[in-house]
Amino acid sequence: MYGHRARIGYTSVAFVTEVFPYAFYKMVPDGVSLALLTLHQTELTRGEMNRLYNKTMMAARALAESGVNLVVLGGRPVLLSRGENLDDITGRLTRELGVTVTSDASAQLAAFKALGSRRVGTVHPFDPHEDERHNRMISQLGLTPVGSAGGGSNLVELPKLTCAQALDWGRAFMKAHPDTDTLLFPCPHWATIEAIEPLEREFGISVVTNLQTTVWHALRLCGLKDRIEGFGRLLRDF
Repeated sequence: MYGHRARIGYTSVAFVTEVFPYAFYKMVPDGVSLALLTLHQTELTRGEMNRLYNKTMMAARALAESGVNLVVLGGRPVLLSRGENLDDITGRLTRELGVTVTSDASAQLAAFKALGSRRVGTVHPFDPHEDERHNRMISQLGLTPVGSAGGGSNLVELPKLTCAQALDWGRAFMKAHPDTDTLLFPCPHWATIEAIEPLEREFGISVVTNLQTTVWHALRLCGLKDRIEGFGRLLRDF
């Protein structure tokens, strides 16, 4: 039976959702399934954020109705676009729907705590003018942002980015910021999971990605303690 150990629901905020399900099934143990609803993000405007927020609430209700064990809300910028506290949003939905609701942002925070992260560097795929926003997000978590580096891509091009690019960008960042203890790849819709182990070995750091932390957090919330090899310290040791 599909999902006989856990059925994890996810609301995907992406232009095209291609990388996420492929990488998800590479990481999770047998018996865990993904219930996916895609919301098709086209731009980063205020109007688009409002539309996606409403769609996310509808998607969470649909996933709960389908009987998943856990609902994970994707898209931190969307969830925070109305000025609400993230814990208030997930708490309200948990009470309303009768199923635990969390978010990919909550997963990242839990991962940083588990790993003992303090000085976090961010490598993201978008235009470098987004660097300061990513630094602010790290500061808001009570951590020290070492810096951010954008790859210059966009929402449409994300599925075409290779893991080799993530690895090259990660290496370049670490050479420029050797005092980093944790390297973050924040977007779940580009290929990064194969870069985790090489970067951890080369630089003696922790590497976290949005998708990896989401999988780890979801498994643990579902009571699954499997130690998974090949995708970094987080899934292997915590």
